[in-house]
Amino acid sequence: MAILKFLFEAPQTDWMRFFLFLGGIVLFIIIAEKTRTRLGWSAEVNRKLVHVLTGVLVFFTPFVFTSNKPLIWMAALFIAVDFIGVETGKLKGMHGTARKSFGTVFYPLTFLILAATCWNGHKSVMVLSMLILALSDAAAALVGENLAEPHEYSLWKDRKSIEGSIAMFLTSFLIVWILFPRVDTLDGLSVSPFQAAWIGLLAAVFATVLEAVSEMGSDNLSAPLGAAWVMAFMVGHPAADGLQLSAGVVLGLIVAVLSFRFRFLAPSGCAAAFVLAAVLYGAGGWSWTIPILVFFTTSSLLSKLGKSRKRRFESVFEKTDTRDVGQVLANGGTAGALAILSRYFPNPEWFVLYLGAVAAVNADTWATEIGLFSRRKPRSILGLQPVAAGTSGAVTWLGTAGVVLGSLAIAASGRLAAPEGKGILVSGAVIASVCIGGVFAALIDSVLGAAVQAQYRCPACGKTTEKRVHCGGRATRLASGWRWMNNDWVNWICSLVGAVAAWGLLRLIG
Repeated sequence: MAILKFLFEAPQTDWMRFFLFLGGIVLFIIIAEKTRTRLGWSAEVNRKLVHVLTGVLVFFTPFVFTSNKPLIWMAALFIAVDFIGVETGKLKGMHGTARKSFGTVFYPLTFLILAATCWNGHKSVMVLSMLILALSDAAAALVGENLAEPHEYSLWKDRKSIEGSIAMFLTSFLIVWILFPRVDTLDGLSVSPFQAAWIGLLAAVFATVLEAVSEMGSDNLSAPLGAAWVMAFMVGHPAADGLQLSAGVVLGLIVAVLSFRFRFLAPSGCAAAFVLAAVLYGAGGWSWTIPILVFFTTSSLLSKLGKSRKRRFESVFEKTDTRDVGQVLANGGTAGALAILSRYFPNPEWFVLYLGAVAAVNADTWATEIGLFSRRKPRSILGLQPVAAGTSGAVTWLGTAGVVLGSLAIAASGRLAAPEGKGILVSGAVIASVCIGGVFAALIDSVLGAAVQAQYRCPACGKTTEKRVHCGGRATRLASGWRWMNNDWVNWICSLVGAVAAWGLLRLIG
């Protein structure tokens, strides 16, 4: 009963307004669906109208509701309805697109997250982020889709247009610049036009980059939440931190440009690296940035070393040495999340978790890149039977040495970069915990690779590969493992294991 009371506790007037808001949105959706059917309008146009109206209604919620509970329930309801609509193909006035997209599911999910996290202290951030979702995203689509010859590009899987991205940036900037000084009273703030312009510029950069590197409507989640984090960070921390985040954006741009120039990363990987570098430096400064730069630079250089020798493995590995957004997030996503958490829940142990995550992916990467030079036939970590070079879960003595050295390199960089005055971060116990945790996680990575990572067999050549398409476009067949468990998922789990293992070992031996 206590849980139900907590979930539904809100003034009666809020629940009355909840039904009025809910009824208004449902009525508009019905009218939009009927109008679309009768007049033959494009489902895409109706979808944008519904999204814009919903975003505008959300803008007024802090002025109408005193509790966020009804808003959370409203968002949860529409998540369920939209998911059913996408899966069944019904309610095209809400989600109709030329391709299957979960954007309409991500839309209320974004609202739920913002209503749950921003209601107490950051209502202005919530409403501005939802306006960016409703208006800026629509502006980008309308501009890009209505030009006769837009300049299209593709960072990842969805195609975008330069003109649409410019519209996204400008609209996001104007929303924050013009409206932030007018809604800041919701949180008892005083945001000047200059501060709003500064915040708007950074928020627009994040929103535009995250919108550009999206798939199946994921920008409805990533773009507004990215902008929300920037706004909350800028108004919730001293001006010096705002300057640090601004410097992080510059650093991220440098990393992205150099990565593209030297072909360390694919375009989508460059976009992800930009955001990751900006977040890490903005939230943690050089202390948090140096270890992951060590990982990035060393792993990138090792991947290019002996490229002619490694070329024969390109038909086996799912990804190439030019890493995409999936690989960047798998290797660095945990690190970025820990940096953000360390800001809102201060504790020096977050840095230990961070070092463990980076040590794990660095150990795994060094093991692969160095192990490929082994002249001895590798063995499966499960059963130790000889397997072909490049097989997931294969180990060699040379690769094992790479595991230890890779983990030690991050532990050492963490020792050098550790924030001053934090004794726990420079102790021998921390170095040992990070190093051992990284080695353990890399071994778990190999076990997962051998046991559950998806392996396919090409019907044309008979080779076992991580690729779903082989031999000039021939579809491969699942030979072992779980279809959804690709190398990116394995690497992400590896980083999580490294973080938890380092922290757990520190608790045991520290």
